[in-house]
Amino acid sequence: MAVRTAVIGSGIVSTNNHLPALARNPRTDLLAVADVDEESVREAAAEYGCRAYTDAETMLEREDAEWVHVATPVQTHADLARAAIDAGANVTVQKPAATNPEELGEMRSAADEAGVSLSVVHNWLYYPVVRELRRRIASGEIGEVRAVRTAFTGEGRPDETYRGDWVLELEGGDLEEGMSHPFYLTLALGGVPRSEDDVTALTRATEEFDHGVTYDGAQVQYVAENDALCSITYLSSSARDSKLAVHGTEGSIHVDIPTATLDVHDAESGPYHFPNERFSRNAERTRQTAEGAVRNAKRYVAGRIEDELDRHDEDSPDGHYFLFDEAAKALERGEKPPVTPELSRWVLELTEQVRESARE
Repeated sequence: MAVRTAVIGSGIVSTNNHLPALARNPRTDLLAVADVDEESVREAAAEYGCRAYTDAETMLEREDAEWVHVATPVQTHADLARAAIDAGANVTVQKPAATNPEELGEMRSAADEAGVSLSVVHNWLYYPVVRELRRRIASGEIGEVRAVRTAFTGEGRPDETYRGDWVLELEGGDLEEGMSHPFYLTLALGGVPRSEDDVTALTRATEEFDHGVTYDGAQVQYVAENDALCSITYLSSSARDSKLAVHGTEGSIHVDIPTATLDVHDAESGPYHFPNERFSRNAERTRQTAEGAVRNAKRYVAGRIEDELDRHDEDSPDGHYFLFDEAAKALERGEKPPVTPELSRWVLELTEQVRESARE
């Protein structure tokens, strides 16, 4: 039987990702959506064929939901997640999972005591190019991971947002709202820090921002439990780019996220001192880019078919859809969904380090 599911929140992330995915997926039965905005919640319910509520607790009392998605401002996650947990539901919360590690710890404890699962939306881990990267790492293709470099640049002004004014209550504003993405990617690929003492954070502010926003750029470094050196650069006020680099004992993989392409080379390659070596390397990169372009074209067509025909795709190129499908499979088996709170705890620990740096 399909997993009986309800959603709290009918804002942008819910209507763009949660509701359409849950309505389409044959593994989930979308029962209801709740939001304090009566107009938006009624529109969302009408579009996705479920019941509308303007009070989340009323929805939780009346609907026998096995799985509840919390897609609301982060400041409300703890209370809403706890209400869903108290109702006996498994809970998935949007990122950031909570406002700080302590709040997430309380949510985890409540879920453990109730015997239900708590998971977090880390959707970029399920982009096709990142799934391929993780598969290659897991297969041992590049040996043991020795370093991970992540750079996300060109984000919008931190004191401007389309998500809602709640974002501007965060110390890093809109920049901080999206900072979970490079953090959880690095943590998943390189491992979590040995300890909080093994983390260093630097921040900058290129001007004085409205709403008390304290930074518009951050750089974080840490030594992972597996001795990998990990670094994350996250900036506004610069050219837009998103890249990952994973260096192993047997090879390296570079990922260009905007083009969804990989550049792979083994430890025997190089050192590219001579023209023929550089030419060979350029040819190999061109081949990999061309193959990536073909894969992207196929994914684009698959995505269009999925959307236009409202069709379930087991290998969906949409990170949210793929993650929710995997989570539904896990719940059907009586297992915990992907993205446990432990990874998200470290996301919040790194965020705290950035905040502390900006306060100095």
